[in-house]
Amino acid sequence: MGTYCPDCGQDVNPPDSVLGVLSVFFRELVDIEGGLWPSMWALTARPGVALSRYLGGARQDLMHPGRYLLASIVVAFGTDRAFTWLGMRTPYDERVSEGITRTESSDIAPETAAQIRSLLVTAADQVMESQAFLVTTNLVLTGFLSLTVWRLFRRYFQRGAQASAFSALVVGHTVFLRTAAELLYMPVTYLSSGPSSGLPGKITFVIIAVYVVIATTGTFGGGWKGGLKGLLAAGWAAFEQALVLGIVIAGYVSWMIYARLGEYPSPGGTFSLSYGDTTGDTMAVAFQILPAVAILLIPFALHAGLEFYYRHR
Repeated sequence: MGTYCPDCGQDVNPPDSVLGVLSVFFRELVDIEGGLWPSMWALTARPGVALSRYLGGARQDLMHPGRYLLASIVVAFGTDRAFTWLGMRTPYDERVSEGITRTESSDIAPETAAQIRSLLVTAADQVMESQAFLVTTNLVLTGFLSLTVWRLFRRYFQRGAQASAFSALVVGHTVFLRTAAELLYMPVTYLSSGPSSGLPGKITFVIIAVYVVIATTGTFGGGWKGGLKGLLAAGWAAFEQALVLGIVIAGYVSWMIYARLGEYPSPGGTFSLSYGDTTGDTMAVAFQILPAVAILLIPFALHAGLEFYYRHR
C-alpha cells in the first residue's frame, strides 16, 4: 500500500532501466544521510566517533562497509586508469620490462631465460593492472585485519562480523586517503620530472599507519598502547596479505612458464631474479622453490597456532 512496502520499506516501483540505476548511483554519491560523501567526511574528521557509533548500533550514520570498500576500490582503479591514460603514470609492463635485468635458473637454458622475462612482463601487465587484483588485495587485507583486530580488541566486539565491518571501513578509507594523496602527488611529479610509477610506498605506509593509529585509539581508547595494537594488527594483516599474494602470483607465473615453454625448474633448483628501478637501485633475489614456499607458510602456521591457543586455553 502506498509508495513503499510497510514491511521492508522497498519502493513499489524500483528502478528497472539504465537511467533509473544511474540515478540511484548518483543519488548515493550525494546522499547527505549515510551516503558516500558523509561517510568519507565522518571517517576523516572524526573516525573514532563514527566507528564507535557504528559498532554501537547506529548504522545509518555510515555507508554499508562492503559498499564503502568496493566504492573506494572503484575510485582508486579509475584514478590509476586516468593517470595512465593521461601519460602521468608509467604502466606496470613498462616498469617491469625496464626493471628486470636478469632472470636465470640452474635448470634452464639462457635462451629460455629471455622468454621467461617476457612472460614476467606479460604477467605483471595482466595481474597488477587488473581491477580484480585490486579488489582481491583489499579483500584479503580486510579479512586478515578483521582476524587480528578481533583478537587484539576482542572485548569491544560482540560478534566477529563487527570486526569485519570495522576492518572494511578502515581499509576502504585508507584506499580513499591514498587516492586523494595520489591526486595531489601525480600532477606535481609529472610537471617536475615526467611520468612516475605512482605514489611512493613510504607515503602510503605513513598514511596507513597514521590513520590506523587514529582510528583504533579513537574507537577503542588505550592511548599509545591502543595505537601500537592497531599498528600491530595492520602490520601483521599486510604481512600475511603480501605472502598470500606472493604465493598466488608466483604460482600463476610458474604456470605461465610451464604452459608456454613446457619447461619448469626442478623444485630444488635455484631461481634468481635481479630487479632494478628507475633510480638505479637494484635488488637480487635467489631462492629454491620448495624451501621458499615452506618459509612463506610459516607465518600462517604461527597465526593459526596462536588462534587455536586463545580459543582453547
